[in-house]
Amino acid sequence: MKTIWTIAKKEYQLAMRSITSNIVFVLFLIISGSGFGSSVFKIGLAELRGLYGFQHMLFVFFIPAITMGSVARERQGGTIELLSTLPIRLSHVIWGKVLASALQLMTLLVFNIIPLAIILVFGQGVDIGAVILGFIGLFLAGCSYIAIGIFASSLPSNQVLAFIIAFLISGFFYITRYLLILMPLSIVSYAQYFSFEYHLSGFMKGVLDIRDLLFFVGITMIFSLLAEFNLQSRNLMQER
Repeated sequence: MKTIWTIAKKEYQLAMRSITSNIVFVLFLIISGSGFGSSVFKIGLAELRGLYGFQHMLFVFFIPAITMGSVARERQGGTIELLSTLPIRLSHVIWGKVLASALQLMTLLVFNIIPLAIILVFGQGVDIGAVILGFIGLFLAGCSYIAIGIFASSLPSNQVLAFIIAFLISGFFYITRYLLILMPLSIVSYAQYFSFEYHLSGFMKGVLDIRDLLFFVGITMIFSLLAEFNLQSRNLMQER
């Protein structure tokens, strides 16, 4: 665990000093804040559920941008081969990068305290339980997108291609909800379980369903393990 934390800390500090990462962060906050401001001043609706939903949509674009260089950059520079010769497990590298990206995500989401303060000051009957669970659900969904992004980054050595792959996979999980109306009723009940929106809706309503929690944890673990397996298989092929 110490090795994972050391890698995560280093990756997080590098990201905080990166111009590209800071541009991504600023754009996310500007677009997210603009969406909240529009709902408040144009239609007079001030709630975090709408903001959470809007930020979830932004995750599909912005999280691949955060994670696209996590492994692809290492492969392009030959660092990943060097790491594989050190007494460090590839699982530590992958989970260190997942944790670093999760810390970046948490840094972004902490700014939600500003719209929350606005709602608490000017709103009435705020359901704090729903606010907290919605935040937890949004963070868990973000971690799932992070794992997808790191898996995509482990496939090519090109960061742009890694972004595209992560965007397509993430987009599938996001858009599934909107494709349900086109599916036969016999498979809708099964297909909806692949929708991030479906599992996130309970959190947004302030309802904690262990199945939704396990879904996001499972997706995060599956794609993280796939990234590790992909790197291990590449190392074995190179040794041959």
